[in-house]
Amino acid sequence: MPDDARSWLEAQRPARGFISAARPELQERPPKAKEKHAMNKVKTKDGVEIFYKDWGKGQPIVFSHGWPLSADDWDAQMMFFVTRGFRVIAHDRRGHGRSTQTSDGHDMDHYADDLAAVTTHLDLKNAVHVGHSTGGGEVVHYLARHGESRVAKAPSSARCRR
Repeated sequence: MPDDARSWLEAQRPARGFISAARPELQERPPKAKEKHAMNKVKTKDGVEIFYKDWGKGQPIVFSHGWPLSADDWDAQMMFFVTRGFRVIAHDRRGHGRSTQTSDGHDMDHYADDLAAVTTHLDLKNAVHVGHSTGGGEVVHYLARHGESRVAKAPSSARCRR
């Protein structure tokens, strides 16, 4: 992240938390009392816990990171969209960041299923899915494997050679 972007991001962090206390509608959603997984984690079918961030309200935008990054790499984009009335979600892929550190399941089928677990757990509908690098492949594989019923858009960019 460039130093000027990092400085801007640091200036946005109030003492009480990442999202401004002056705008309570933008604060992270606290886990619901009935949710099994505290600290914003969802357990997949094969027992892996996937960490996610879920900020704001409005149409959801789901960010999938590249290899070997984490959800934190989307913070600047998430701040931009949450302050414009969107709900923003980013997760740490299995084996990355705060998700379970596992040597199993590092393939697109598992990545797509993990994304589906987060999407279903949060009951996301009409979501925009954005992916970078491996995250882009994860989004496309999610659409192919789990369908479009919860998806509004999935912008994609790819460099093609002739």
